[in-house]
Amino acid sequence: MGLPPNARRYFAEKRLDSAYKFLAGVQDHRFKEGQEDRREFQKFYNNLALFSGGTIALSITYLGYLKTLGKPLHGLKLLAASWISLFACLLFSLIYVLGNLYYSFHYREREYAEANKKKFEAELKEFPELDMVNLQTPEELAEFQNPRREAIRITTERSEHHKGRGDRYLTLWQWAGRIAQLGFATGIGMLLWFAILNT
Repeated sequence: MGLPPNARRYFAEKRLDSAYKFLAGVQDHRFKEGQEDRREFQKFYNNLALFSGGTIALSITYLGYLKTLGKPLHGLKLLAASWISLFACLLFSLIYVLGNLYYSFHYREREYAEANKKKFEAELKEFPELDMVNLQTPEELAEFQNPRREAIRITTERSEHHKGRGDRYLTLWQWAGRIAQLGFATGIGMLLWFAILNT
């Protein structure tokens, strides 16, 4: 013998509500963790830029010290390539931070435009179903719907604009991070090689 229809509906609603709450909790945790990760990456690339600049300054000092020893220097092109690589790391670390900020801005603006669009679409669909007193005649309905249709068009354009900009900054952000990491590792490696050649 099964449960009555009202009981089945009740338990189905409870299970759905539980699933929705669980998903909302996971999404909230994921969002907060993502925000924290972004802040940590931003700190990492700020530090990478500082380390690159500091390494260039220290290697210039080291070069001055080597010149005072009176021995011939080997691998000066290697040293110059190291400086170029470290400077590229510094530059792309800063681009990473700016790309991240611009991407976040355009992502949030797009999200806001999409939320507004959904609100206007819901108003268009649901308000006429509520049998409101001031939405009875076709003229009243048109007066209510036309501004919302225009708002949907505007928010759609705004969303597409921010999506395009956000996608460009996302690509820039990702590549800047890769190049900065590669530049730092390559620059340090070449600097170490130069130091070994001149010991």
